[in-house]
Amino acid sequence: MASPLNLDQQTMFMVNALLLVVFAVAFAFAGLGHKDRRYWAYLVVSNLVFAVAFVIFSHQIDGTPEALLLPNCLLVIGLGLRWQAIRTFFGHRSSSAWFLALSLVIALALLLSDVLGKGVVFGLINAVIAAQIVAIMVSLATEREPLPSRWGLVFAYGAIAASSALRVVQGLLLDRGMDSLLPADIFLDLNLIAAAVHISASGAFSLSLAYERSAAELRETALRDPLTGLYNRWSIEALPEIVKHRAAAQHTALVLIDIDHFKRVNDNYGHSAGDAAIKHCANSIRRTFRGDSLIARIGGEEFVVLLPGRNVDHAYKLAEKLRSTLETRTLTFPGKSITLTVSIGISHGKADAASLPGLLEKADVCLYRAKAAGRNRIEIDDRTLGPNPASAAPRREPASPPPAPGGSSRS
Repeated sequence: MASPLNLDQQTMFMVNALLLVVFAVAFAFAGLGHKDRRYWAYLVVSNLVFAVAFVIFSHQIDGTPEALLLPNCLLVIGLGLRWQAIRTFFGHRSSSAWFLALSLVIALALLLSDVLGKGVVFGLINAVIAAQIVAIMVSLATEREPLPSRWGLVFAYGAIAASSALRVVQGLLLDRGMDSLLPADIFLDLNLIAAAVHISASGAFSLSLAYERSAAELRETALRDPLTGLYNRWSIEALPEIVKHRAAAQHTALVLIDIDHFKRVNDNYGHSAGDAAIKHCANSIRRTFRGDSLIARIGGEEFVVLLPGRNVDHAYKLAEKLRSTLETRTLTFPGKSITLTVSIGISHGKADAASLPGLLEKADVCLYRAKAAGRNRIEIDDRTLGPNPASAAPRREPASPPPAPGGSSRS
């Protein structure tokens, strides 16, 4: 049927249906072999449901309430599946009960349209659709995962939400005496155009969203130590950027930790015991330094902890807790009980890209002094702190410059 904007509305319905099928195929291929395949399955099914609804609509312009019952219910179900896709993608639970109930409400309203009035029912249907879309937009906007494409999805859903809102106004305010539940007017033209924009944009941004997460996961994997799951030494350059995002403070405390006599563990008990010792220490560090602390394994038995916005006293309290815990909590290895101790150096200052190497070097000097003073102790600037700070040995100057962080083992 011809339209006020000279659109062939029947053809536009079919074009939109074809777009939905094309993106359904794209989603199906995108989900092959991915762990988030439920997300893709929801998108595929929702697109196919929408496509069927559009095909039916194309043959029911100016149709009867009974003829429009199925496609309108399919629209509500399709949007419900989109909601489930978004919730699943971001790791939230969702239920299909609410949108199935909404579809029954729509069906009942259509069957009672002669009593309620076609304008009221038309407005109600579009209000339900608009509310579902707004719920999806809110869910996307409130997620904290830094994926820029979700804002593209918000835009895509916003286009169709605005179109549905216009049709709510049309049904409830402008044309309450309408004689059709699918009037071939300029509002339908705008709705079909908005639908085409939405289908194309939401399809593209859905694919982009998954790509951004995959890229972020690959980058995260590259920055992680496979044995402990902590950041690795290559991630040190990225840590200032991470600190900037996690804390507004300009300064940070840096704690450098080294396992004492680690070579003896490997020599006496084997490399499997050495791996177990590293994981044991890593788990203790992770339990001790919580919150917004950033922990990395930067050498064979060496770890660094950044405490954004924290001072030296706070860092020392946590470091002493770690030192004491490791000293008293032995590592149980098959048939063996291994006692581990650590030496620790602490520094404080800016943690931006330019200052971090100097911060690491200061902590490394402190760590070297702790090793030289007898191990199993903490050194902070000019203070040497061990199991009993009052009886700590006097500071000793190193005989030679300390090796670089993450370099050869100090044992």
